[in-house]
This record gives sequence, structure tokens and C-alpha cells, in this order.
Amino acid sequence: MAFDARHFEYQNPPEADHLWVETILFPIVIPEANLYTLIYTNVRPSLGVMWNQIMVCGSLTDTRAELLHYNENPHLPAPASFTRIDSPIGLSIDAVDAPRKFRIDYVADDGTEIHVDWVNLMDPFDIHDPQHSPQAGAAPDIHADLESGAHKSVGHGDATGRATGTMIVRGREYVVDSIERMDRSWGPRDPMKAGKPNHIVSATFGEDLAFHMICLWNPEAANPDAFQLSHGYVMDDGEVYGLTDELEMTSTHLGMVCTGIDMTVTDVRGKKFRLQATPNVGAPLDRGADRYGAQRPDAVDVRGPGRVWGRHEYSAPVRVESEVRAIPGRDTRTCLRLSDPPEPRVRRAGDPFPMLRSRTIIPV
Repeated sequence: MAFDARHFEYQNPPEADHLWVETILFPIVIPEANLYTLIYTNVRPSLGVMWNQIMVCGSLTDTRAELLHYNENPHLPAPASFTRIDSPIGLSIDAVDAPRKFRIDYVADDGTEIHVDWVNLMDPFDIHDPQHSPQAGAAPDIHADLESGAHKSVGHGDATGRATGTMIVRGREYVVDSIERMDRSWGPRDPMKAGKPNHIVSATFGEDLAFHMICLWNPEAANPDAFQLSHGYVMDDGEVYGLTDELEMTSTHLGMVCTGIDMTVTDVRGKKFRLQATPNVGAPLDRGADRYGAQRPDAVDVRGPGRVWGRHEYSAPVRVESEVRAIPGRDTRTCLRLSDPPEPRVRRAGDPFPMLRSRTIIPV
């Protein structure tokens, strides 16, 4: 069944309890200004409550205290319809023509404003549909409170889209014209069971080339054996191709901050792509009692000049981090080190990403 407008309404069945959640997420990036914005909504319809989170990053930091703007409230009234979200904190999300078109407006007490139209460049990629994802039904859903092979009325769709409009941050207005990946999901989530350790990576090179990868992460394993590609796609010249489970991936961390990624992915055509990136902006993201993540654009450079950007998120339940740190002689750094040190890279003159040091994607 197609992931269509119906899936942007509430999906909770009559028997859904307090653990059932409905979520939608929109990231907005302004690479030339080194700004990254995340807009996240989580509703528990059986409880009648909504959680909103809006964060604006302007640097790479390990604390939310350095964000340019942060507004979070987990105790808001749930909207009557999930296609028209109006929040008391000043956020509105309108599904103008789901699953393709959305309007986002946000006015905060400190003067921060966001006014954008979001237009998806593709229909949502359904990770539970084998016609979309080769691993559908075999790979675990990293978000839902489900074991591998279990089946419930859960859903998760990703779509690369373009956001255009304006933002005001700290009194300065910015023009928004960015391409990124939004997602929509629903299902049961026990805060102490859902949220399997993972890295979520997107890389965007324009309307003709974009990637999205969900990678399971074993924090106890060393590179290059720590990752497994769960689901993903490449949007190549207007066509969307699922990614297979063939993955080569390493990551480096400083504590809980990811400092570099090197990955090679393969789509269903057998076409391979190598992506390398280091962060230039981001901050910790906390979307649940058991989750800690660092999220930032990982801008990349490919095939000549052009505006390019991407996003990386990783999640590690606190219980998992604690278990890993308790292993004698090991911590998150030794568990996640590269087999070999990365090659030094030099920033090119005129680089629009002044904090970026490693940015390549190489079709192989």
C-alpha cells in the first residue's frame, strides 16, 4: 500500500495505549550561514499530549547551552488532527497537500521565526514496504518497540524535500532554500525499550542526487564491524532506489560527539557510492528518556562546485552507553575508533563551509 495522505492522519488503533506515539520531523539547513534547525513533534494520542522541540544550531557543541535557540515542551495539548498542528509554543505545521506539501510557521517569544513551505521531491520511502526497502520485514525498526520479525501496525516513511522561505535568528533574517529529509512515523514506543542504537545519515547534492541511510550500530564492536544498514535510499536523477544491506562504514567519536564518517553503500541496481564527511555544526539531541544523540549537517563536496549539505544523527540509549562504558578497559572512544587514522585534508579557497575539513562522495 502506498504511503499517502492517509498516513499523515493519526494512525493509532482503538487498542493503542499510552505508549503509542505519532511523530513528524523537519530539518532546515542554511549552509552559507552555518545554521541547522530541527523541528520535531511527538504526540501520544491516548494521553492527549504533544511534545514539541525546536532547536537552532550555529556551532558544533556537546551542550545544548550553546544553541542559538532552543524551545521544548513535552506537556502540550494534542491537536485534534495530525495534519493541522497548532502548538501553544508558537509552532504550526499544516499538511497542505500530503504527502508532498507542508507549511511550517513558528514564532517564538525571543524573536526567532521560521516561515517555510516544504515540498517533497519524492513520495515517502516506506521502510516496511519490500518494494521500497530490500530489507523490509527482515531488518528491525529502530524506532518502534518491536523485536525483529514482529508485526504490528507501525509505520515509518522518509522523504527528501525542499524548504523555501525565511528564518529570523538573533535578530537577523535569513533566506531559506535547502534540501533535506523529513520523516513521519508511528507505533508503540516504550522509552526504555525503543530507540535501538543507530546512526541516521543523509547527504544531499541537489534535486538530482540525495541519500538517506538508517544504520544499526553495535557500540560494543570496533570499526569496521559496528554497523549494519537497515534501510535507505538514493534519489538519483528523479528516481528512488532502495539500498541493499551491503555496507562498509566506520565512524570516529570524541566522547558522544561523532567526528567523522566514511561509508560505502550499494543500491538495488548494484551502483556503489562512497561518502565521507566531518561535522561542522550540531548539538546533543534528546528525544526520550533513554536516548542521547548528536545531530548536525555533514556538508559534502562532489563533482565540482555547488551547494551541498547533509545531516547525521545518532542515537544510543543511555542504558546501552552505560553498559559499554562498564566493559573493563573500553569506553565509547575505543569501541568506535578507526582501524587507520584518516588522511589529512586541506580546505579549498572559497569554501562556503569554513568549519568543514572532510567532504567527499565518490561513486565507485
